[in-house]
Amino acid sequence: MNHATVVLMGLLFVAAGYLSYRHYVNAKALLYDWAQANRFRILHARRGMFLPLSMMFTTSRYQVVYHVSLYDESTHRIRTAWVRLGTRYWGVMDGDAIDVKWEDAG
Repeated sequence: MNHATVVLMGLLFVAAGYLSYRHYVNAKALLYDWAQANRFRILHARRGMFLPLSMMFTTSRYQVVYHVSLYDESTHRIRTAWVRLGTRYWGVMDGDAIDVKWEDAG
């Protein structure tokens, strides 16, 4: 392996890491924008590792799923939900690419 190949591979790893980082930063920003637009205040948000069955088989590896606790300013209640962000095939963080599964029936 010559020097140019090593440098190129290093640049590819750095670029892949940066794109992955930007994907999750954009997902978090989309989550907070969605909450603000719907008059929710996020109390707690964590990436979901163990998804509910309704989302497990329909979520692609490009989508980001958060388990959130929200304060609903319109009803003055705390609600919890699973929020899936990103499009199915490419994971594009579009404002329309948000799917919410509420844990409480409200």
